[in-house]
Amino acid sequence: MDADRRGSLRTPILADDVAQASGSEAREHEVHKAAGPCSDKALRVILCLQFLEVSAFYGVYLNLIVYLQDVLHGDSASNVTAVNSWAGVSYLMPLLGAAVADSYWGKCKTVLIGLCISVVGMAMVTMSATLPSLRPPPCSPGVYCAPATLSQDLVFFSGIYLCGIGIGASKAVFISFAAEQFDDDDDKNTSGREAKASYFSWYYAVANVAMLTAGTLLVWVEDKVSWGLGYGICASFVAVAVVCLAATAPMYRMVPPAGSPMKGVLQVLVAFSRKVNLTVPEDATELYEEDGVKNPLLHPLHERLHHTEQFRCLDKAAIVTAEDLEDGDLNRAWRLCTVTQVEELKTLLRLIPIWLTSAIYFVANTQAQTTFVQQGTKTDSHIAGGAASVPAASLTSIETVLVAAYVTLYNRAVAPSVAFTPLQLMGLGHATAAGAVAVAACTEARRLRMAGGQEAAQMGIAWLLPQYVVMAVSDASLSVGQMQFFYDQSPETMRGASTAFYFLSISLGNLINSQLVTLVATVTSAGGRTGWFPPELDDGHLDYYFVLVVAITLLNFAVFVALAKNYTSKRVR
Repeated sequence: MDADRRGSLRTPILADDVAQASGSEAREHEVHKAAGPCSDKALRVILCLQFLEVSAFYGVYLNLIVYLQDVLHGDSASNVTAVNSWAGVSYLMPLLGAAVADSYWGKCKTVLIGLCISVVGMAMVTMSATLPSLRPPPCSPGVYCAPATLSQDLVFFSGIYLCGIGIGASKAVFISFAAEQFDDDDDKNTSGREAKASYFSWYYAVANVAMLTAGTLLVWVEDKVSWGLGYGICASFVAVAVVCLAATAPMYRMVPPAGSPMKGVLQVLVAFSRKVNLTVPEDATELYEEDGVKNPLLHPLHERLHHTEQFRCLDKAAIVTAEDLEDGDLNRAWRLCTVTQVEELKTLLRLIPIWLTSAIYFVANTQAQTTFVQQGTKTDSHIAGGAASVPAASLTSIETVLVAAYVTLYNRAVAPSVAFTPLQLMGLGHATAAGAVAVAACTEARRLRMAGGQEAAQMGIAWLLPQYVVMAVSDASLSVGQMQFFYDQSPETMRGASTAFYFLSISLGNLINSQLVTLVATVTSAGGRTGWFPPELDDGHLDYYFVLVVAITLLNFAVFVALAKNYTSKRVR
């Protein structure tokens, strides 16, 4: 191809675009100059606001089924369905919020709007729990409990869904907004990378402390004092977060939205389909790339990616043809893509398999909130010689404390001397998850032997502590590593969505686990057999199920190791 004609594609279309690009660089410099380096004060404020947001969300979530049962007088099946549906919507909203933030509003504005929506929802929930006209009368012993009316249900469910939509949409965006406070140049030095990694660790610790606060203090207020007061505290938490975020906005580094991530993906696929019969040139420099700023007004921080050899067939989308030279700029966008656009799609294709291994990981991780608790109900809950009793449901709170302690120890003692990469942290999480469930299998086998003995002695609940300790290490390692890895490696246009994938992997892992339990229970009880999950846990074989989960986790770990070894990191020019 004629070099001059091909070069014409690489030059700005308008005569004054060079000046605009120069002005864009000046504006970018002003953004960095105004924000300065990432301040510890800004991150501390963000972490405090995230504590308020997580506490408020779980203050509603953890006790929701109790409110539906005791206050709205719903039946058991409908209550479970309502909670599952609400949680499903709430954990899917991070994807929508991230898409809006990356494409249109930017992260800070999306978080503010999302939290404002949740304040309205929290206020409706608080009114529903406070005003007698918005809830059915309390039940009297031996008297029929009147269910909530349609209008009462409408007010309450509208409130919790506004709360779930608002907080859900802002949750992942809030995480990426905090990570965005680190200048992109920070990744070029060790201290900058360590600082960003430290933030993800501290976020996870703060989130666990917030869940612990919600599961103890807020739940206690709702149960023992007043539902209205408890929900009112949740509403005030979110309102304070909105006011503080708006008031402290000038101290943050604001990065404008980089454009719709799906549009770029679709452009590459369409361009590839149109040029599928072409041959990719051996010299990658013959592929099309813009020399200047892609859009100096809208994308002053848009990064350029180096060409990689993986998925070379997609490079056809960046081959310049004579038809591309004749097309107008609008038509050309769907016929000719830059190397950076192609590399962004390649990066996404590399991340999806690793994300799927994280979803499988949560099959093991969710045992801590389900089967581990079932184990606890069949143990002697007394500790310290009978001086105190630990309810089985409180074991998850113990894990939360252990996670916060592990993160603190890692940041203070381990990270300064031995800095693990995000993939290494994720690998540690996969391996220790298998170890935690293996410990649970051994403990359950011992419990069953004791329960089947002549004295039928109960095993002490303290025997379950080791599996929770190991699972806490696993949970913190994988979660922190995954959030940091996906944020660093995701295309610039998908950094908001990258943190949303973490919450989606939790949702998918729980769904897979529920289906696995149903399948195992059906298969093992076929033909009139007792099965592994009978109504009486002592008659079943929960230990066998743990062994099955260990096998799945180890296989998943092997797949992750293979993917990690062959992973090609994103390289920015």
